[in-house]
Amino acid sequence: MQKTFFLILALTICGCLHAQQQISGTVSGQDQLGLIGVYVIVSPGGGGTATDFDGSYTVTASPGDTLVFSFTGYTTQRIPVGNKTQIDVTLSENVNMIDEVVVIGYGVAKKEDLVSSVASVKGEALANQPVSRIDQALQGRATGVSVTSNNGAPGSGGTTIRIRGTNSVNGNNNPLFVVDGFIAGTDFDLNSLNVNDVESIEVLKDATALSIYGTRGASGVILITTKTGKDVKEQKPVVSFNQYYTTQSVANQVELLGGEEYANYVNEAGQFVPGPDGTGATDPTLPLIFDDPANVANTNWLDLVTQNGQIFNTDLSIRGNSKSANYYVSLNRFDQEGVVKGSGFQRHALRTNMDFKISDVFTTGVRLNLSRNTRENNKVNYGQIISSVLPTRTVFDEDGLYTAVNPVSGTAQRNPVADYNLRVDNRLDNNLISNIYVQVEPLAGLVIKSTLGAELSSFKTNVYQPGALPERQLDNAGGYASLATNQKNDLLNENTINYTRNFNKNRVSLLGGFSVQRTEIESFSAQAERYPNDVVQFNNLSFGSDPDTYQIGSGYQLRTFASYFARLDYGFDSKYLLTVTGRRDGSSVFETGNKYAFFPSVGAAWNAHREPFLVNSRLVSRLKLKASLGEVGEQGVNPYNSVASFNNQNAYFNETLLNAVIIGSLPSRDLTWETTRQLDLGLELGLWQDRIFFEFDYYRKTTEDLLLARDLPGTAGGSQLQNVGSIRNEGIEIALRSFNVSKSNFTWETQLTLSTNQNEVLELGGDDFIDLRQPTNQGGSGVRLIPGQPAPVFVGAVYLGTYRSAEEIEADGQTGRAFIGSPRYEDMDGNGVINEEDFVVIGSPQPDLYGGIRNTFTMGNFNLDIFFQGSLGNDVYNGVIQTGLFGRGDQTLLPAVVDRYIPGVNEDSDIPRAGTSTSLFNPNSTAGIEDGSFIRLKNLSLRYNLPVGNMGIDNVFRSLSVYATGNNLLLFTDFSFGDPEVSNYGSGLEQGVATGQYPYARSFTLGLDVTF
Repeated sequence: MQKTFFLILALTICGCLHAQQQISGTVSGQDQLGLIGVYVIVSPGGGGTATDFDGSYTVTASPGDTLVFSFTGYTTQRIPVGNKTQIDVTLSENVNMIDEVVVIGYGVAKKEDLVSSVASVKGEALANQPVSRIDQALQGRATGVSVTSNNGAPGSGGTTIRIRGTNSVNGNNNPLFVVDGFIAGTDFDLNSLNVNDVESIEVLKDATALSIYGTRGASGVILITTKTGKDVKEQKPVVSFNQYYTTQSVANQVELLGGEEYANYVNEAGQFVPGPDGTGATDPTLPLIFDDPANVANTNWLDLVTQNGQIFNTDLSIRGNSKSANYYVSLNRFDQEGVVKGSGFQRHALRTNMDFKISDVFTTGVRLNLSRNTRENNKVNYGQIISSVLPTRTVFDEDGLYTAVNPVSGTAQRNPVADYNLRVDNRLDNNLISNIYVQVEPLAGLVIKSTLGAELSSFKTNVYQPGALPERQLDNAGGYASLATNQKNDLLNENTINYTRNFNKNRVSLLGGFSVQRTEIESFSAQAERYPNDVVQFNNLSFGSDPDTYQIGSGYQLRTFASYFARLDYGFDSKYLLTVTGRRDGSSVFETGNKYAFFPSVGAAWNAHREPFLVNSRLVSRLKLKASLGEVGEQGVNPYNSVASFNNQNAYFNETLLNAVIIGSLPSRDLTWETTRQLDLGLELGLWQDRIFFEFDYYRKTTEDLLLARDLPGTAGGSQLQNVGSIRNEGIEIALRSFNVSKSNFTWETQLTLSTNQNEVLELGGDDFIDLRQPTNQGGSGVRLIPGQPAPVFVGAVYLGTYRSAEEIEADGQTGRAFIGSPRYEDMDGNGVINEEDFVVIGSPQPDLYGGIRNTFTMGNFNLDIFFQGSLGNDVYNGVIQTGLFGRGDQTLLPAVVDRYIPGVNEDSDIPRAGTSTSLFNPNSTAGIEDGSFIRLKNLSLRYNLPVGNMGIDNVFRSLSVYATGNNLLLFTDFSFGDPEVSNYGSGLEQGVATGQYPYARSFTLGLDVTF
């Protein structure tokens, strides 16, 4: 370390002695007037200044340096210093925001020429984030995009992405992912991509942007574009090395009641009796469950199973460019150890992007990504620890063996410490995604392109529960093994022709194309039980000695698409823009006669800043009004729904076990596409040469012909899919970017995104509601779709507190069923019985507002990036409250029960009296609804760019930076139970259900970024 320090010190001194000279000059616009506040940066040293009131500047630089002149709204210029002492520059207009090139479906477009609503996130905003998936770094950075982290497990697909709300019930609400032009589907595993390979992410949101993808675009499209070597200006390759180390700890750990207080509660509950008048009493003669509460065990199971996790990430890339080719090749190793013991994720990835110019008219290239991921699945049942692993239970018994039973109920129960030490649960993924293209330009403006893409992916899961697990030892069950494999082969061929021509003031671009895709999935699973020993585990299922527990399953699925699509873009004088798009899709999942559908859209925009009354405005630099209307579709069903399915079932006949075949489901006939019609109105406004840039969008979209399962009448039983429902989403999106301060040694830039989405279920085919999660007793959560309500809503009883007197019990008609101090609910129908007929809407997980704000500061060679993300107005159903506050003797409790109703001591409490809830119907209720609003300091990053020019090492290093990053540093919320950003098992329609998910991590990162 000392040698390194003195080496850096010596290099710094040498850099100070490096020969430098003073350069002066003026910077003007095309009108020859001086420009104020133009950045003049010395590269690669990093120093610089800004022009004064008449456009003059003075800097100090070395002959080998380059001066970079940049100003919002103008083209950046780079001029080598050489022996010059006077450098005057004329900058030409290049609308910084509006002329930004963004990726769209089957092409690119300047933002000024864009009619569609597209949100763009550059890769630099995602780089060096300690996350394994791109979507985990997207939260709050794009309007109209809601990204909810379902859990913090390493390598999990733990995010729910919704673009402009929920469109479907049985269909897919996930966006379509398109990676370098390859349509990867809605279930693409983002773990296979390296975040630092990403050049940009575009989110397509309105009908004119989405209809080019037809039936695939109803829930939005996310275009992921990876890096190439096109931006390298020199013949010499650019080598980049980036490495960071991250330490993680549990953020916002939940708290549970300790051992002594728990024992007191259970003893109190055990001595509760109805009493002579039936309203509740304490019988001190009953035996205590815990004789000495002060000396019971006080095991903090959450502390035992959690740890400080860590991440090691290494990126190495090389990119280059020449007249005939450019390339980008990268290697990535990502290794994460989770904050829950026994969990982790590791990725090894190789990316190769190449383009070759064979001749003036012929170009070819390839985009290829190969990854191998290993995931150690969470072996610990975190939700069980929170709900039922008691603090009075010890890890080991008196003989030094793992404990195996709940000390109150006496039933067998998993031991969390034994779980992470003994269980085996892992998954191995291999993924190859490639897209090869050939492009011909026989005439000026005419481009003919053909692509052949493939995704070949497979995974294997291995699970082994050894006979040494304490709960298996109780039953002498031996070992249990299971394995599952899945193979996906996805092939895509697309052929397009694009003609662009400019004449007079007209610009015309016409795109036409044909696409075919074939997706084949095969799966296999098997399991065996009663292994005599734990040597071979899942490697030999025949070791399972119980033939009755052998189970084998397999599956096959084939889905094909055939599509024609076209798009016309027309612009007149860069003022008036028109886009017309259409796609005809055919899918194999529907019956003959319903296989094909056509999805059109039209959009128009007016660049008012090009009009004479604004063209010379010093205030308004950009003003665009735009509108679009169109349709997109969603299949909403899996293959083979139009045919009956059969299941095997064992049956006894004449005392002989036979294999029988029964009907699994009846065919769903005459199914067709779910169709979403969307209207979008937008405004783009730039002020003071776009120093302030504002975007506004209003959208309204209605999805009809929802595919819903309808119960069949008569003796057939079961259900059948039908096109009978509809749902509507409506919202506003606001994006703001401002350059607040632009000085030579200090800059400050702000980016703000705000989004709202109000959705409503319009029709459910005549049904009053559809239960997504059946309302249940004691800890269940009712999640329901109801016409006229948001999708979804929480339903349950209205909790009124506790009964305070026998008179209240009698008035409610609850005599004999309720006790003084027991839970009290609103009897909506007044029949004296609390049941599901008394349930009402008690909340919704849909937020009123969500978004993020990013502030970026540059101070000399320092860069500071601060990013807040938040959500307001959403509810969370805390399922643990039903047991943790209402109390059951064999389950854990929350610390708040210390303030419970106690006769003669605390009779004003709304927390039920110990022992009064265990025999009652305790539904999910308003007691479990909490405000899930939050504001999170999502990311804080500080980077120092070493002045390699001043240090005299610019002949080796192009750039050299060190950085420190903190993620999930602060959380401001009223939610009482860990993190409010939850979704039940990752289900998009069951967001906001907290049942004890894998905890989120707070992380701190140190990194080194070097370019040679």
